[in-house]
Amino acid sequence: MRSKKEFILNHKRLEVSIKELIENGLEIVWDNFQIKNQKHRILKELLLESFLLRSCAYWENFLEKEIILLVKLNPDFFKIYFDLQKNISINHNLIRAILIGDKYRDWHDIQSLKSYFSRIINPKANPFKELTNEQFDILNFTYTLRNYLSHYSEYSKKKLLLTYKKNYFYKKFIEPGSFLLKNKGKHFESLLHNFILISITIRKKLGVPDGSIAITK
Repeated sequence: MRSKKEFILNHKRLEVSIKELIENGLEIVWDNFQIKNQKHRILKELLLESFLLRSCAYWENFLEKEIILLVKLNPDFFKIYFDLQKNISINHNLIRAILIGDKYRDWHDIQSLKSYFSRIINPKANPFKELTNEQFDILNFTYTLRNYLSHYSEYSKKKLLLTYKKNYFYKKFIEPGSFLLKNKGKHFESLLHNFILISITIRKKLGVPDGSIAITK
């Protein structure tokens, strides 16, 4: 029962936080949507970029907790993989210390970590297998934007431009803020809403019903 409550709380935090970002971002987009001047446009773009970065931070925090909870649910695979004694008591702090320690661990690319997750999480309870290719594609694109905003390197810029060309047929590079502002914020809304869709897919696999997640303030 306690583990289910922990899952509910983790998903609720993510979904409510992302919903608030979407609502606040669209309010910024629609507030005097007729752009007054270049300074006004730049301000809107910077705010949307900051919301995108915040959404990625929420996602990473959620994912780290989710993986630990999944291991706690059935720690047998985890014990075997890390060669732990069968009778050792597994708790949140021990799992986190073994998986992460005191260093930052980049969990966001679930697709490339599928094999690793299958070794430490019971396959029957592994919800990441339920995610769709579309959800992965949107998540990867969100992080392509995030990486460019975080580093502004030539490599991250080239990678973003290639993604623009492949997914949106853009011939020229545009800053993420301009992209997020396009189509009255539709790009911004769909990228962030994907985090909620992924959360819903995961919790359905875990048997956490919609009624447990009240998406309200």
